[in-house]
Amino acid sequence: MKTVFLCTPHKLGDLNHDLIARIKNCGFEVLCAATHSPQDKHFKEIFDTNVGLIDKSDILVAVLNNYGKDLTWEVGYAYGKKMPTLGLDFNALETDVMTYYSLNRIVKPEELEMALESFK
Repeated sequence: MKTVFLCTPHKLGDLNHDLIARIKNCGFEVLCAATHSPQDKHFKEIFDTNVGLIDKSDILVAVLNNYGKDLTWEVGYAYGKKMPTLGLDFNALETDVMTYYSLNRIVKPEELEMALESFK
């Protein structure tokens, strides 16, 4: 079974849990900092945990919804590793050049399941 790292801001709460369930229903294991990285640790430990989660994954799915520098770094890291990537466009900006063009494909949220089929 392939593993997806769901790259998403913690602040999206219920949306994150909905996306995790949808990805699991497609037959993938899901790792996500919002659920797998304790936030009560030292910042360096959080960083190391999140990098480890990406390293254990086969695919990165980025939630492009009010995102910031952490998501941008994680997308760039996956790009550097030549990991397959997918962006979910809630409010993606093409002018956010380094994030937008680091992703292999960007789809609308309702296209998630269909897009994941190509990664199986």
